[in-house]
Amino acid sequence: MKIGIEVSTVLNFGTRMGAGRYINNLIKNLLKSKNNDEFIFTGYHASNEHMHIFEDFLKNNPQKNIKASFYPVSQKQLEKLGRKKFPAIEIRGFKSDILHCPDYIIPPTFNKNIVLTIHDMSFFRFPEFNFEWFVRKYQKMVSQNAKKAKMIIADSQSTKRDIIEYLGTEPSKIRVVYLASEDIFRILDEDDIDIKVMQKYGINCNFILSVGTIEPRKNFKTLIMAFDLLKKKYKFKNLKLVIAGKTGWKSEETFDFYNSSKNKADIIFTGEISDYDLVQLYNMASLFVYPSIFEGFGFPVLEAMSCGLPVIASETSSIPEVLQHPDLLFKPFDEKEICLKMDEILSNDNLSAYIRKQCLTNSGKFSWSKTAAETFDVYRHCIINL
Repeated sequence: MKIGIEVSTVLNFGTRMGAGRYINNLIKNLLKSKNNDEFIFTGYHASNEHMHIFEDFLKNNPQKNIKASFYPVSQKQLEKLGRKKFPAIEIRGFKSDILHCPDYIIPPTFNKNIVLTIHDMSFFRFPEFNFEWFVRKYQKMVSQNAKKAKMIIADSQSTKRDIIEYLGTEPSKIRVVYLASEDIFRILDEDDIDIKVMQKYGINCNFILSVGTIEPRKNFKTLIMAFDLLKKKYKFKNLKLVIAGKTGWKSEETFDFYNSSKNKADIIFTGEISDYDLVQLYNMASLFVYPSIFEGFGFPVLEAMSCGLPVIASETSSIPEVLQHPDLLFKPFDEKEICLKMDEILSNDNLSAYIRKQCLTNSGKFSWSKTAAETFDVYRHCIINL
């Protein structure tokens, strides 16, 4: 089988973003297959900054038949060409049995066997959490591309339900394929714990960790309110709240809550953080809290679970599918419930140890090899049902 994969997201933004991580890990594990398949990568790129990622695929898989059909053009230029539906990627020598478009976008193509991955439908369900131009663009593009695709992969049952609700897609056309966390997210040996990471961010005591871009959808303001309540009601003196992630759009309200908090000195924003530091914090935190209002999958929840950290999280969207433990869920806008659950775990070592074990066990149900195998099944389904 000749498998074509559209990789513009990685070519332009690398592998730090969620979609980039997905594409990178999917390809790594597809290439581990013993099948005699040919892989052809296509995509546009404005620079060569991330080209090394694909050079590594070639270098690390000399036994595999891998080809590339990249084209140096900006996204703006590509969109102009796309509106004209020319030039089709086949004209540049790209020919495959199926074409997997793993991040919403389908390039101009003659291929009818298109597999489209839709990570989430936030631009339909919560348009207020995105820029107006982004909402208009993605609502139109995803609606059109969902019709073009022969099969759609959704990251969760929650996303599948949203696709059916907002696009009217036949359920049989959609396959749910769960993602996974990377191997670096694991329980570290004692010798690998780097206390300097805590010192780097000014953490000098036990701490609650949360991870995500500082934006309204992540709902950190409610977490700050819950933390304030925890400090007031349960008298946790030597405890900090650490929020790890870069500053995103409409972050002002979150920082207003932070600045008005009586516990401001105990709340730490790390800013954008390296994977090394993040793994260290997952391993040293006392509790992980994820108050997000909406997710397509929820990488941080699974990353924390994989590091053996007790996790509580919102009962919304895909998060219950990842956490797989109803007692660890809370209503995202109920700071009293969040506070109570934090206190229950932080005050009870036996309960904390039990939840750690449950989270670690559940994390083992997700793997990139499983993601790749189930994605292969979707490819085969496309070919068989011509």
